[in-house]
Amino acid sequence: MLPCKPYHRPEDNELLGYLAREPGGTVPLTIFGAPLGGPGSVEQAEEVLLARGLACLADPWLLRDLGGEETRVAVLAAVVVLATEGADRLRPMR
Repeated sequence: MLPCKPYHRPEDNELLGYLAREPGGTVPLTIFGAPLGGPGSVEQAEEVLLARGLACLADPWLLRDLGGEETRVAVLAAVVVLATEGADRLRPMR
């Protein structure tokens, strides 16, 4: 994945996620780097983050440990201390 740009809600500057430029377009990412949609225009990616960026944290997620084992988790509270590009060990359950 190519470099990401933080995306903040215009009204209050709340971090909603990241915009990742890829060859096929811009991908909206959660605050911890999981994709919320496929490549599209910058405007489409921003719309996804406005609609789902924080709301998706209420969804059930799977946490993958370094050995590849997955555990179902719920985000009860979140503080992003360090987020790295391409960190996709936490993904939504589907």
